[in-house]
Amino acid sequence: MSIDCACDYDPPEFYRKRSPKARKEHRCEECNRPIKPGDRYEYVTAKWEGYLSSFRTCQRCVDLRQWVKNNVPCFCWTHGGLLEDAEEAVSEACYRAPEETVGLRFGLLRRLHEPVLLPSFSVLR
Repeated sequence: MSIDCACDYDPPEFYRKRSPKARKEHRCEECNRPIKPGDRYEYVTAKWEGYLSSFRTCQRCVDLRQWVKNNVPCFCWTHGGLLEDAEEAVSEACYRAPEETVGLRFGLLRRLHEPVLLPSFSVLR
């Protein structure tokens, strides 16, 4: 499958990512699940268009993002929109190359719904 990949957003002026262990409860910016004390999570600080932003992402969403990156040739995502971006990328890949993506949609749904349901995600059509 040949695909042109060009993400439609400007890169940050700087982007710092680390994986601390939570000392207090936080909320995942992607799925809104709690990040409990002792859990590892991704913490990103970045600057876009002169504005500083920070994001906390639970390990489950980090793993989901990596899975989609590994399986979709061009996966453009934004912080705070991972679930919708993953749905869109998988749907687009399945539309463009149905023979090459057998089971991809099922793989995404399986990862989204085990073992805890993500409250803000709509089921793929």
